[in-house]
Amino acid sequence: MVRIFQSILWGLVLWLFSSFFGPGSVWAQIQDFESPFQIVSIPDSFLEKWYGNEVRTSSRIFQANSVGRNGSKGLAVQPISTFDGEIWVELVPQEENSSVLFYARSLQNGTGNRPAVVFYGWSETLGGEVIEESVLGSETQFPNQDSGFEKFRLDVPEFAQHLKSFFLRIRVSYGGGSGSAARWVMDDFFFGVLEEDGSPPEVIIVRGFDSNQLQLIFNERVDPVFSQIPMAYSLDGLEPDQIIAQNDSTVILEFETTFLEEGNYSLTIRQIPDLEGNFIQDTTLSFQFEDPTAYAYKSLVINELMPAPKPDLDLPNVEYVELFNPSTKTWRLDPLQFSNSRSSTSIPPFWLEPGKFLILCPKGNSNLLEEYGEVLELSNWPTMLNSGDQLQLTEEELIVDQIAYQSSTWGGSEFSQGGYSLEVPFPDFGCESSELLAPSQHPQRGTPGFENSLFWKIEPPLLTEVSAYFTSPKTIRIRFDAPVPEGLSQTNVEISPVQNILEIQKINSREIELELSSDVQTGQVYQLNLINFSDCFGNFVESLGPSTLVRGDQPKVGELVLNELLFDPKPGDPKFVEIANLTDRYLNLEGWALANLDDQGMPAQVRVFGFPGQVIAPKSFLAITLDPDALRFSYPRSAQGNFQEVSSLPSYPISGGTVLLLSDQQEEMDRLDYSEDLHHPLIQDSRGVSLERIDMGVFASEGKEWTSAASTEDFATPGRKNSQSFDQDTEAKWLSVSPEVFDPEGFQGVSFTTFSYQLPDSGWIGSLKIYSSSGRLIDQIVSNQLLGSQGSFVWYGTGAGNKRLPPGYYVAVFELFDLRGRTHAVKKTVVIASKL
Repeated sequence: MVRIFQSILWGLVLWLFSSFFGPGSVWAQIQDFESPFQIVSIPDSFLEKWYGNEVRTSSRIFQANSVGRNGSKGLAVQPISTFDGEIWVELVPQEENSSVLFYARSLQNGTGNRPAVVFYGWSETLGGEVIEESVLGSETQFPNQDSGFEKFRLDVPEFAQHLKSFFLRIRVSYGGGSGSAARWVMDDFFFGVLEEDGSPPEVIIVRGFDSNQLQLIFNERVDPVFSQIPMAYSLDGLEPDQIIAQNDSTVILEFETTFLEEGNYSLTIRQIPDLEGNFIQDTTLSFQFEDPTAYAYKSLVINELMPAPKPDLDLPNVEYVELFNPSTKTWRLDPLQFSNSRSSTSIPPFWLEPGKFLILCPKGNSNLLEEYGEVLELSNWPTMLNSGDQLQLTEEELIVDQIAYQSSTWGGSEFSQGGYSLEVPFPDFGCESSELLAPSQHPQRGTPGFENSLFWKIEPPLLTEVSAYFTSPKTIRIRFDAPVPEGLSQTNVEISPVQNILEIQKINSREIELELSSDVQTGQVYQLNLINFSDCFGNFVESLGPSTLVRGDQPKVGELVLNELLFDPKPGDPKFVEIANLTDRYLNLEGWALANLDDQGMPAQVRVFGFPGQVIAPKSFLAITLDPDALRFSYPRSAQGNFQEVSSLPSYPISGGTVLLLSDQQEEMDRLDYSEDLHHPLIQDSRGVSLERIDMGVFASEGKEWTSAASTEDFATPGRKNSQSFDQDTEAKWLSVSPEVFDPEGFQGVSFTTFSYQLPDSGWIGSLKIYSSSGRLIDQIVSNQLLGSQGSFVWYGTGAGNKRLPPGYYVAVFELFDLRGRTHAVKKTVVIASKL
């Protein structure tokens, strides 16, 4: 847009001159360096009527992006110890008294202190003798630092006034000093009749520079004395305390008071001339103040990084980091530091506008990345580690953004060693994005300077669950299922019964810790909710939770025991070990483990299953396995059992072995020496049949108090009460019927009856048969089945072939025996009713 405006302006100027002086009276030779350079050297021209002694794409003499006036392209020359750049321009005068006008400046190149020394002279032919060679400005006019553009005017010497054409030669040489020399840049070349400047300077930009500073940019160079007078400026009646000249057209006004963010102000400028003595008229500018250094977390985002570039690919072989401005505010970058785990460097002056990208790269490499977007070189670049690193963008102690990666972040060596960048999928994500990083999916393996290929292409990490546990009597650790936002306070946490929160500390991206004012009660059940906060995308969360937490007791010997073992599972099913809490208290499982024995009889293959804060409820059970879902499918009666998934279990061979239950101090708390011999003698195939503990009062290692799980309970009861458990305090109720009278058609109540049994101990084999009142066998509900200590059967009033029986009296006979030789039989009468 700026270039279009300048072209229109030049055309308007020429039209005005033509209108005043008549056709053909005004002519100008103009070059703005926007057209592509031809990579050719003398005697060929790289632009029409422009020649160079060594024209290249990115060094010696070359076209440079974003270095011209107003961010346009420019002609750049880089002198070195073995090279002076020579530019020859053929000039064809059409009017008398023509002059040359152009703008030039220097850019820092490396860390040396040599200036670029520029000479100009005149010649009748290309490459011919140079006449009247002079220094442009002075030998220190273009130091090795970034400077503002200055305007230069060269008057044509007398000998060339009447020639049809002649040449201007500009020679850029390597100045005195040490190290590297400055890069010289030219822009907006003009040859023709110049009109005298009679226009006063104008303020084109007024904006915040710091909390108490304003930056003013004029459209041309202004007088260095008048522009430093405080009386020339008035901000709502206040004069600045200090005026700092940034360059010949830019000043910083510093005031005693701090400005109000988004406050409305008026600035009056008066009596400041340009270098031709044209004074600005009294001008009042109204503006809204924004502090471009008032950074907060995520004001800017580290949006993409290339730690491991690779040669011979589409992208250049250079490290880069892309910044993105997700805010509605323009930020001044020079207060920032960019660092990795080993070093830090300052970011040079740059203003990053809302919604814009900026590519950071090592000094001397911007020309490799300029085609992709805005580039800013950094001295002392923190070289990123391929194997993993942490990058930070900071302003003093404030972390503006940070991101960490490991070799595993790429998801495989194909990407980590393939020259792929790592991209952030959600630049508006208000939390740390390290865990969201992923390799670029763009065909060129990166997207420097434009929208990431992963932009909103993955499932966003939304907060849906929260869990909490006690780490001490006074601290609570809270875990989230997605990154947690910054700034959670005591007002965002509800605890019932009420506890006073002293402090909240962030542990990592998904955990925070609360410090309480007093100890909590052991065994007390608490409920925790997060309320009235915004998630990492700015969505308001009214409530998240509740999470139940209890501070448990440390188990003692005999309180937490081994209770069930499946060591020979069905094909495709996992093994499991079940533990049981025999107490009426919550017990702490953190650090508890399972193990086996090695050849020396010592604990081996220790597998910790108790995670931080884990407790087991009173009188409850926990099945520890590799695949809870597979167990739920194979043992449907236990689908609602209590399971815990682990990544591995100790080896428990089918042939037999030892199961150890270890405390958090690695002390042996229970032990089971198991083998096939512990199964019930009538179990012919023990595959898929668990061993259950019968009597909780006997140590598991004694083995004799273990037997096979009942067939009526799927041959295993993971995560729930054992089928063979025996409560010695309960009176044996062999068999009961409910209801004793039922109508299979359902007209008079339930359409079935239930036979419930409770046995005095385990190991019984049972059959349940239905006889008619005349003694004829009608139905056999179960036959010679290994029973649990209690259970039930349902009868729908049917006989052979599932045919409905006529109304009348029937006798149920429950026959029992065990391997000790005991037998028992129970008879119950049941009535099938009919519709009245």
